[in-house]
Amino acid sequence: MIKLKSYRPFITENFTWEFPSHFKLKIASEFLDKNIAETTNFISQTAKETMSDRAVYWFVEDKQSHEISALIALKSIDFNNSSATIFTKFDDNISKKMSLEIIQRLYVFVNDQIKLNILDMKEDESRVVKFFTDSGYEFTNNKLKRK
Repeated sequence: MIKLKSYRPFITENFTWEFPSHFKLKIASEFLDKNIAETTNFISQTAKETMSDRAVYWFVEDKQSHEISALIALKSIDFNNSSATIFTKFDDNISKKMSLEIIQRLYVFVNDQIKLNILDMKEDESRVVKFFTDSGYEFTNNKLKRK
């Protein structure tokens, strides 16, 4: 069985992917645009879901600025049906090149490491959809499906 808690940290050229519990509350709350209490609840919930292998969440930290550049979440993971709900939130100021690096790593995780075939998109993140459809998924009814 896949243990989601073992998928950290991910290191790419410009980023470190780490679980939300790794970050200071003030930094996380600023990125999430939530107060400290809401952020504490969010981080606690992400830890519970990750430890129970139902979901995995990462804050993606820029190695140079040490600021959070993105939140990546795979929720309601169903390994029997190779499916999950995907959620992404990028910093408003992130460049196309930097967001592409994050999306490429997300693709490797989803496609190669945990082999998910169906991703339900909670919002239309066009950068993610474009990369995945260019890489062999099709997008219909807010779902990415591997061809």
